[in-house]
Amino acid sequence: MSKVVTFRNNVIDAVKGLFPEMDVEWYDGLFDEQDIADWTLKTPCARVAVMNAPTAHHSTMEMNTSLRVVVVIIDENRHVALDGDARAWEYVEKLAVFANLNKFNTPDAAPATKVRFKRISQPVLRREGVSVGVVEWESSVMIGRNRVLERDYFYRPDGSMITQTPQSRVIARGYAHNEAGMTAEDELDVTPEVD
Repeated sequence: MSKVVTFRNNVIDAVKGLFPEMDVEWYDGLFDEQDIADWTLKTPCARVAVMNAPTAHHSTMEMNTSLRVVVVIIDENRHVALDGDARAWEYVEKLAVFANLNKFNTPDAAPATKVRFKRISQPVLRREGVSVGVVEWESSVMIGRNRVLERDYFYRPDGSMITQTPQSRVIARGYAHNEAGMTAEDELDVTPEVD
């Protein structure tokens, strides 16, 4: 499976763990009023997208992809007018704090940076009692083959890396010298000269 898709799935699992009451799925990064109308049938809900993956070569010959992760959170008014706004802000703020410096259980990912969050204000949505919040951040994920591991390490015929090294036992005796360069034994052998 693609490392980007695996990372996106890890983000979805993390958001589900943070907000168990939410319906969390992926989306392609674009949404309109019709999408929001469909999503409000399952409020509160979150939609996760991973977009814009510029790459840079790394010294291991892998590519370092800088992923832009966007999470859209939708809620609606329940008990009183505009109470969905307070809950949307609470979800957005909690997710922003959670995402900051998080690797989302991905070994080849760097901690998330450049976390931004905002509420989307639109009169039509407000009149319908719908609150939309967005949290976005950047996460770098290494993709490709790590050729340094292939070149500098040894592997078994089954392809697993040999990590255990031969053990040896070394017993050494060291001598501590004083300022004159003498050891403790040398000092004991010194006999005063008698004239």
